[in-house]
Amino acid sequence: MHSQRPPSAQRSPARRAPDPTPESAGPAAGATGATRAAEGLELRLAIGKGGLGLELGRPFSMGVLEIMELVIALPTVRFPLDVSGGVSRFRHRRGTLDRISAELPVQRLRRWAAGRLRGLIGVGPCEVWVGVEKYGASFALSSEIAILAFSVAVTVTGEDVSLMVTRARGTGLPAPPTAMAISAIEALIGNLARREGARFVVPRAVTKVARALLPEAGVRTPGTADVSITSIAAAHDAWIVHASAHPVAAEPTEIATRALEAVAITRAADEARLGKDYEGARALDLLSLERAPRHPEIASRIAEIDAFVGGRAEAALATIAEVDREEGRGSHLDFLRAELLAETGDVRGAIAAFERAGEHETAPVLAARAFERAAELTRDALEAAGWLDRAVAHAPAVPRIRWARVQRRLALGRTQDARADVEHLEAQASGPRARYDVWWRAGAAWQDQGLVADAAPLFERALRFVPDDAHALAGLGRALVARGKTARGVALLTRAIDLREDGNEDAAGLHIDLAKALAEKLDDRPAAIVHVRAVRHGGRDAVEARALEGRWRAELGDVAGASLAFARLRDHAETLPPGNREAHEPTAAFLLEAAIFEREVLHDSLAAQRHLAAALRLCPNHFGIASAYRAVGAEIAGIAAPPPAPPSELGESSDGFSPDEFANMEGLSMARLPPSPPSIMNIGLGGTGEHGDDVQEAEDEARVEELTRQLQADPTRDDVVDELVDRLLRLGRSHELFALLSARLEDATPDRRVTLVPKQRDVLTRLEADARARGQDLEAQLFASARDALS
Repeated sequence: MHSQRPPSAQRSPARRAPDPTPESAGPAAGATGATRAAEGLELRLAIGKGGLGLELGRPFSMGVLEIMELVIALPTVRFPLDVSGGVSRFRHRRGTLDRISAELPVQRLRRWAAGRLRGLIGVGPCEVWVGVEKYGASFALSSEIAILAFSVAVTVTGEDVSLMVTRARGTGLPAPPTAMAISAIEALIGNLARREGARFVVPRAVTKVARALLPEAGVRTPGTADVSITSIAAAHDAWIVHASAHPVAAEPTEIATRALEAVAITRAADEARLGKDYEGARALDLLSLERAPRHPEIASRIAEIDAFVGGRAEAALATIAEVDREEGRGSHLDFLRAELLAETGDVRGAIAAFERAGEHETAPVLAARAFERAAELTRDALEAAGWLDRAVAHAPAVPRIRWARVQRRLALGRTQDARADVEHLEAQASGPRARYDVWWRAGAAWQDQGLVADAAPLFERALRFVPDDAHALAGLGRALVARGKTARGVALLTRAIDLREDGNEDAAGLHIDLAKALAEKLDDRPAAIVHVRAVRHGGRDAVEARALEGRWRAELGDVAGASLAFARLRDHAETLPPGNREAHEPTAAFLLEAAIFEREVLHDSLAAQRHLAAALRLCPNHFGIASAYRAVGAEIAGIAAPPPAPPSELGESSDGFSPDEFANMEGLSMARLPPSPPSIMNIGLGGTGEHGDDVQEAEDEARVEELTRQLQADPTRDDVVDELVDRLLRLGRSHELFALLSARLEDATPDRRVTLVPKQRDVLTRLEADARARGQDLEAQLFASARDALS
């Protein structure tokens, strides 16, 4: 009989060797005619017209693959034959692989890839999404701060498989997206393939599978010389790969062919990219772009390097614009374009680009991020909520996006919708601690939006999962106090403090919250003072604690204790770094309150001036503080201060808190504080001094502006002050000169005063003369008194 490979379709069930009974089976055969490996691989004999063979008894899982069909021909076995020994009798015979089919399920690939890609785009695990494409796949990796998306195109030659990385994009990555995508595939495949730039070649893939599979069942690896991969079929949730010894050449796809050409062109640049030689890679990409004009893959690689390096937004946008001239090409660059437009300040253009990116993006998590970025850029709250709705629709399981929508909905007053989002987040959470975190964070979000009383049921829900947690107890305590249930709220806050460690910053905030409840709700200021005194000096809540202590001691009539508390407040404020007015305005408000107390209650203008000086250091350009400071200074000097210039003359608006606004705090009054002269940098009044010619005057004016900027940048430069004094004197701008010298004299050393006092006397003499010339004798007398008071 001629030997031929037995196709499974032609085998006769009646002629398949019967499974022997346990009594007749030999020890090698086991209890049945099948040989079963420890992993569950089951083979059986198949008898067909072409002869005898082995076939897979049932599907077998091999890593991420599911082996669905396996047929091995045994051409050396001829009829007649004895099949009573089952598979064991023939497993050592050398056969040839007739065909094999394997399935690669998406869910199994996702779970396996998540473990191997951990830590690639950021610290910790990452979520992996995989999309099925014909002869390819789409990948998306996401962590809390980064997203990487890319495609893999597949081509086959015989039993060799080539994978090409293409269309890489992402955000928040530690390297350009293409380099990260190549690293991701390298982490997945390992040493099964050889890498050539962005191309991975798995040689003799079918042979590798056979060698890994059959020895586990005690079967010799069959010959695979004539085997080729004939097709890769794509379903919605898996790929099915067929290989056969009677091959029909697999038809390459257009996308795979283009990808194969692209990785060949960019191979050298991709090697440099992986070596983190980004400038070298960019230079090679530019050379490639000359040979392949407007190639989207090459342009993408250049643009992503420019975006990653930073400061090259315009160059990257120009590169992308060249690609976009081709209809239907470069859509994967939309997200990158949007980020670059946002960097250049084109907010509306960036929002439109993010919308386009979200609509065309195949990776749901990156599409959701595009809509989320659009929400971050827009200033319209309703529009932002709409963008977030679209983001959640694309990626409903991403907690970050849902929390963003919670915040937006709360800001719009849509508390019920926000509560629905929180319930979704609870459903996604796993375990009591995770669900506690959801409800505690929700309660904190409600409180941050000023909905303190409404946060109570949220914190109660959190306590269902972790009943003794100090954070939730504290939140519920604050909410109950806001609801008017002060006694119960105070009890919960006290319990929360007991659960916190001593010296803990959160415990300090709890002491302040409890103290406010005691003082403002229960009128128990002595007990409240005990709690603010428990806040250690130097902590982040020390300023408020010292200010409240001073306020409550003053209300109790303990003026000495109040003054001491306000002094400790000033000491702490002086350690704070200046420069962030918005952050320091609450501290400045407390300092002004302390100044009011010192002047109105203790009649100590010097102490008040020290408090105002500390406030002015934190908010140096604040009109209200500056006015109060100069008013107190004028009072100490025994002169009446001229009225402040209106905002139109100051060159800026008097935004922020004013002295009168501070005066209304806690019932205090600044009615007796006289107004102060305007700030040096904001006065534009001319004097009566002589001017030079027009050219010299213009030169002096320009130089004064430059010197003013230098002095603002570095107030310690005396050489700048001296030149500025000379220029202002020559321009006749005596009022500005008076303000400048007054400010410098306040902190001047004795040696420096020797230089500045004579100049200040000359300025006051000029101002006196000018006032008398205008018939303002009272104003002239004030300038004369100030001049005589100089020492």
